[in-house]
Amino acid sequence: MKKSDQLKTGIIFLAAVFTAGLISCGGEKAPLQKGDWKLVWQDEFNGNKLDLTKWDYQTGTGSQYGLNGWGNDELEYYSPDNVSVKKGNLVIEARKETKGGMAYTSGRIRTMKDDGTVLYAPTFGRVEARMKLPKGDGIWPAFWMLPATTKYGVWASSGEIDIMEAKGRLPNRTYGTVHFGQPWPGNKYTGSMYKFPESDMTEYHDYALEWEPDSLKWFVDDTCFYETNNWYSMDASGENIYDYPAPYDEPFYILFNLAVGGTYDEYRKPSDKEVPAQMLVDWVRVYAKDSYNRNVTRPVPERDNKAIETYANDNGNYILDQAFKGINKEGLKDAPAERFTSHQWYCLALTDFGGDADAIVKNGECRVAMKAAGKKNYSVQIVQNLGIAKGFTYVIEFDAKADGDREIAVKMSGDEDSAWAVHSSEYHPKLEAQYKHFKYKFTMENSSDPTARLEFNCGLSDKDVWLKNVSVTTAEF
Repeated sequence: MKKSDQLKTGIIFLAAVFTAGLISCGGEKAPLQKGDWKLVWQDEFNGNKLDLTKWDYQTGTGSQYGLNGWGNDELEYYSPDNVSVKKGNLVIEARKETKGGMAYTSGRIRTMKDDGTVLYAPTFGRVEARMKLPKGDGIWPAFWMLPATTKYGVWASSGEIDIMEAKGRLPNRTYGTVHFGQPWPGNKYTGSMYKFPESDMTEYHDYALEWEPDSLKWFVDDTCFYETNNWYSMDASGENIYDYPAPYDEPFYILFNLAVGGTYDEYRKPSDKEVPAQMLVDWVRVYAKDSYNRNVTRPVPERDNKAIETYANDNGNYILDQAFKGINKEGLKDAPAERFTSHQWYCLALTDFGGDADAIVKNGECRVAMKAAGKKNYSVQIVQNLGIAKGFTYVIEFDAKADGDREIAVKMSGDEDSAWAVHSSEYHPKLEAQYKHFKYKFTMENSSDPTARLEFNCGLSDKDVWLKNVSVTTAEF
């Protein structure tokens, strides 16, 4: 399940992010080796009601957790009335009916209780379920896992694993995804899509995750379609990185739910003919190995050493103009080519999004004098182009203050030649009246980009921002 802004920008399911940390499974048939795995937990759903020693219901709209529509602008109210066990299946049914101010009802269950009681939460193993999924616009079935504790912090520092998600309007494919990184909005994700060669998700298929200390593998009908060993967990400051394989060395509990609408598939809603819709789960099983190799280390990324030599500066700082000696206030229209090589700062007021500001430079600091906050954080930007190389870790540092408490959004993105790729997650420092020093670290997982852009996004608030001592340097992860 995608949460909050991660899903609100869900259409940016980047090709580059799909390849980060990818170990090719090759789509080859990979049958489960029963000799390596032992069945340790299961529910065959052979009774006539949900086994509450294994599962608990989640109800409502997510407001009890401080979420709007479960963090994804979903349209359903989750109710136990929409969950049943019939004819050897768990049945979760989405209906068009009003409850709790929502236009639809559906069901959501998990192996953990709201009071924190863990009913079942494995660390490592093969987690699989046999399911038959519904189709229809805005229909969103999911089989996934969340951390039983927040040892590494709030979502997504402590991780999330989506074993299977599907968009009901695209029944010939399902998706597997892993979320990690920093607390939202500094989270990241990688994943891939499985396309059915003949049938589709409306027939029974087996969906599985093999989770070991140094790898995550996704399967449909025992065919591996995605594998990664590249993830990390760090705190909100970006300075404290937890030891690998955090966060995937802690217990995770299991969830099934059937959502309606929301950000995952661009706010689509089912037609009246497409509901009620049923998600059927024949069984869910968890296998474990006798032992796991926990002596694992973070994988070393492939590095573009040629590019790093091209982009490097003599003093090690990729920002040549720390003092803002040259800043273009006319936007980029007057210098579309020179901006890539001049390393000049630009103040962009994007009037299409309601932004307006001036940049005032004095004594080596840049004051972003806000005239109109605009509708997006990028309505007003201070940007500079620079080159960054694949596989290298970068540290962005700067001093900043504001004339009142506010946030800005800082990130490294692509420009025209890189199809506007996002190279780093977005860092949201909280500014105060006095200068504070900020530090943010990220690894360039996309292809090397000679025209990347460092962005200080100052929209959404009319409080002025001051910046100085900006640097971008390389470091070990």
